[in-house]
Amino acid sequence: METNYVGGPKNTEEERNKAMIHQYFEHHSKKDLQKIEKLVTPKHRFYFSGMPPMDWNGHKQFLTALFNAFPDIHFAIEDILAEGDKVAFRLAVTGTHSGVFQGIPPTGKKVSFGGTGIGTIVDGKLEENRAHADIMGLMQQLGAIPAPSNAP
Repeated sequence: METNYVGGPKNTEEERNKAMIHQYFEHHSKKDLQKIEKLVTPKHRFYFSGMPPMDWNGHKQFLTALFNAFPDIHFAIEDILAEGDKVAFRLAVTGTHSGVFQGIPPTGKKVSFGGTGIGTIVDGKLEENRAHADIMGLMQQLGAIPAPSNAP
């Protein structure tokens, strides 16, 4: 954390926004949709690569399906940067495939994949989240598509 000239922490907009994103993903790991909802604005929009934009209701359905497929899912922030009302983050996501995911029956496999996103914070809440994840790697781990061969 940055410090001011007397050595105390700076309580900047960027630091507050990063703290809110940390809290947001802690609630994801706990699968607490009610607490997640308290951190998004009424105009919330979620953009996930390959899918149409979602409002909070669509985003909640997306998360519910993810939480049901990976009941022990965990989101760890590996990098986080903020400037003004924007927060960029890099995630490591882990979990066990214990429920149906995208039509794939449970495999019991432990998976891990990365994701990135940029959030726009308005009045301390997430208004827009543009996210990407390594879905190809996830599908390979689940056996839904073949993994690349290591042959030259």
